Amino acid sequence: MPGASTTAALNRAVHRYSHAPLAARAFVHGRAFLSDLALVERYVPRKGYVVELGCGHGLFACLLRESSENRRVLGLDPDARKIEIARQAAGDTDGLRFEVGDAVSGLPPRCDAVAIVDVLYLLPFAEQERVLRNAAAALVEGAPLVVKAQERRADPRYALTYAQELVSVGLGFTKGGRSRFFFPSRDEAAAMFDRAGFRLDVVEMPKRPYSDVLYLARRKPV
Repeated sequence: MPGASTTAALNRAVHRYSHAPLAARAFVHGRAFLSDLALVERYVPRKGYVVELGCGHGLFACLLRESSENRRVLGLDPDARKIEIARQAAGDTDGLRFEVGDAVSGLPPRCDAVAIVDVLYLLPFAEQERVLRNAAAALVEGAPLVVKAQERRADPRYALTYAQELVSVGLGFTKGGRSRFFFPSRDEAAAMFDRAGFRLDVVEMPKRPYSDVLYLARRKPV
């Protein structure tokens, strides 16, 4: 379980949004409560240059920086409005910045680790694999890619996952711009990571009410 220090760091990260617009504050608070970001943070290296793809309003990137001053963190997202809110939350914090960037069409900068949290399901499978390949191009052999995602399963938790995302999109909190979501099965996800150049381990999240998992990937030799 995440320690008290990580929980405190998450609280500090959320507090950064106290002056954000009401809708953004509501989303950030909901994400902090629902997404178990403190657990995800444990698997990201505590020092070095970390790039988060699809950072949205920037909460997880803020948590990464709040949890360790030895991290330099860059958050990338294609939504300029969310990036502006993220920049306001970052303020003048050293080692934390946000830029507009598309994880599908653009390559991330060279870095020590990449994180992707609750993003891939919004993209068709071919685009998901392209994001993974772009992440691989930014990493040296053995460097980590940490992905929080949801799996398609014959499981009541998967039905709840899908229903929750329908509500989120309906309320405008998530903007996938699609008429459906793209949740891979475990085997499909493993094959995508392999083709993209990663060795994969999977960490279950059994205390989550959804079909959430952590994909812990390492860049294979080129």
